[in-house]
Amino acid sequence: MSSSPADCLRALCALCVLCASCVACFAQGAAPSTDPLRRPVVYRLAATERVTVRRDLPYKTAGTNALKMDVYYPPDLAANARLPVVVFVNGVGAQGFKEWGQYTSWGRLVAASGLVAVNYESRQADALADAEDLLKYLRANAASLKIDENRVAVWACSANVRTGLPLVMQPDRRYVRAAVFYYGIMNEQPTRRDLPLFIARAGFDSLQLNASIDAFVKRAVEEEVEANFVNYAEGRHGFELFDDTVRSREIVKQTLDFLKTNVNRSTTPGALTAGAPSPARFHAMIVREGFAKALRVYEEARRANPEAVLFREQTLNAVGYQLLQESRAKEAVEVFKLNVVAYPRSANAYDSLADAYEADGERQLAIEFAEKTLAALDADTALNDAQKANVRQSAQDKLKRLRAQPPAGGQR
Repeated sequence: MSSSPADCLRALCALCVLCASCVACFAQGAAPSTDPLRRPVVYRLAATERVTVRRDLPYKTAGTNALKMDVYYPPDLAANARLPVVVFVNGVGAQGFKEWGQYTSWGRLVAASGLVAVNYESRQADALADAEDLLKYLRANAASLKIDENRVAVWACSANVRTGLPLVMQPDRRYVRAAVFYYGIMNEQPTRRDLPLFIARAGFDSLQLNASIDAFVKRAVEEEVEANFVNYAEGRHGFELFDDTVRSREIVKQTLDFLKTNVNRSTTPGALTAGAPSPARFHAMIVREGFAKALRVYEEARRANPEAVLFREQTLNAVGYQLLQESRAKEAVEVFKLNVVAYPRSANAYDSLADAYEADGERQLAIEFAEKTLAALDADTALNDAQKANVRQSAQDKLKRLRAQPPAGGQR
């Protein structure tokens, strides 16, 4: 009996948890005598031996049990230090999670890089709530923990991504300045454009898992999210533990550099959300959310920044023709209408709208705007003689073609 993609994803998630999340899952080739839970990250920094760790600090009481965390500090920590902090998400609630070699070594690497790192206990059934409460605790006790409550990063791998991704995408968490996701199922949408992401994909991983990463990255590109995507073509699930290669070490170093750069950036959280959408994002918005929503965003952005790239004639023209290529003639008509309003002296804007009306089956309107194209040509100072000749030929060909067609019944 065949399984649905959803069933496969659920089974894969269960497998990742059962196999100690991202440590043991898909660990082909690991030495049989080696305990995978003790495997450290293959990248090394000399300063890791001088990192200090405050262990078993309670951050929450769940029933009668205290959930605890370990905090990793850089060597030679100043008495008045307030450093950015990286939280390693525990979404699987496995016993002894914060003692695994993966997390102790990552914690030391982060601390040796000049940041604070936190590993913590959680409960599988309440993983998101525990992660949220951990962040609240860290921010409320930032001074005593020597951390900067407004410079937080999150790192999650494998099954833990199911908790880490929704955690950072919530819009009220602007203090989360960066997020790292290694080889995990990414079924959330990239809704925070102000959040830099580092996404690592292992080529030898599950097809379903990688498909979710691919879809997420595609959407992130459309939304103009600052996504740093690394594809380790020959990497396995848990590559930074099991693949002791130059490429694995390179990716870990890139990750540490990404964290240091982004938690220390001086940019204001949320600044990216105020600008005009890029042409790709505007196109994606039209396709996914409809032209009415896209038009509201367009008008608000134009009032705020009338000089943005999106509002240039050629940019809108390109968006319109992309829609035409996708057989979305009605949406193309609306985009070209915006160009005609913005550039009423442009013969090319009229010609493009005539093309869209023709594609939409609006013969009479197509004729009308082809005629307006010819009427506007002489006064259009933005076009040189060669460009005017091309636009004139386009309009004349259109008129010849359209006038030869019998009008459809009831058509305008």
